[in-house]
This record gives sequence, C-alpha cells and structure tokens, in this order.
Amino acid sequence: MNRPFASAPITLLLDLLVAAWIVACIAFGVLVADGVEELTVLSDGISDAGGAVVSSGEAIGGAELPVVGKPFGGVGEEISEAGREVQGGGESSREDIESLARLLGVALALIPMLPVLLHYLPPRLTRGREIRAVKRMRGTAGDDPVFVEFLARRATERLSYRELRRVSDRPWLDLEEGRHVPLAEAELRRVGILRPRLKAGS
Repeated sequence: MNRPFASAPITLLLDLLVAAWIVACIAFGVLVADGVEELTVLSDGISDAGGAVVSSGEAIGGAELPVVGKPFGGVGEEISEAGREVQGGGESSREDIESLARLLGVALALIPMLPVLLHYLPPRLTRGREIRAVKRMRGTAGDDPVFVEFLARRATERLSYRELRRVSDRPWLDLEEGRHVPLAEAELRRVGILRPRLKAGS
C-alpha cells in the first residue's frame, strides 16, 4: 500500500509552515551576513590610517627648505609607500570580510533549511502529481461507476479511521454493498477537490 498523504487542509497548513521556515532561515542568514559585514568598519579604519600615512609622507617629501631644497623627498616617498601598503591591506581585508559575510549568510540559511526541504518536498511533489492525475481522471471519467468505485476503495486505504467514520459508520460494508459515492467524494476532498459532486446513482 502506498503511503497515505495528508488531507488538503493539513497540506495547506504544512505548506505555510514550510514557507514560513524558509523565510525565517533566509532572514537569519541575511541578519548574520549584515552583522559580519559591519566588521568592515575595522578595515575602513585601517585604510583611513594608511591614507593618513600617505598624506603625511607626501607632505614630508614635499617640504622645501631654503638653500637645501627638498631634503626629505626620499624619506617622504618611503613613508607614502608604507602608507599605501597599509591602505591595500585594509582594502583587501574589507573584501575578505565581505566574502566571509556572504558565505556565512548563505551557509547559515541553507543548513537549517535543506533538511526540511529534503524531507518535505519529495512527498509534496508526489501529492501534487497525484492530485493532477485524479483531476484528469475526474474530468475524463466523470461519474463512471468504475471510477467512483476506484475512488471509494482508495478512500478506505488512504483516509484515517476517524475520517472514514465521519463519512460512514460502516465504510467497508458500504464498499461491499456498492454505496461508493460518499467514500468517493471523501477521497476527492482528500486530494484537494473541495466540492466534489458525484451522482447518487453511480
């Protein structure tokens, strides 16, 4: 016997819960990424410090004294070069932090999301195919007694005992004695056809 699927209302509730979980995982990943990316202020500080060193070196190298001219040109260039290295390190660290933020955000969104999707999606997709198949058969077969009996037998296999008792006090006796319509309509409701109408004479 195939594994029974949840009824349409329960399936809708599960869909909403899974969708909410996905949204929550994505929001958590974005929140973590934003938090890590805020660390770029440290690299910005390093870059700013490097820029200040470059400016100082240029000022020192450009200082001109009477008679001797610019005696600190070489020193100033060395200071500026050191400042440029500091600036480059700050920019590189910023890129590394941004990459880490994206990686952590994606990972922390997917890690809790994937197990739920891997567990939920296969039966959900199978149910979707089942619903489409039953709807196609319903459109083709209509109230054909053989199709109605087929639906009734599926109802006894796939509905819970409590759901069957809501349809009939003796569902299996109804099945044996040919009272198929109530059970068939219950099966149509189970797969998402909310207002099935089958002829009572079927």
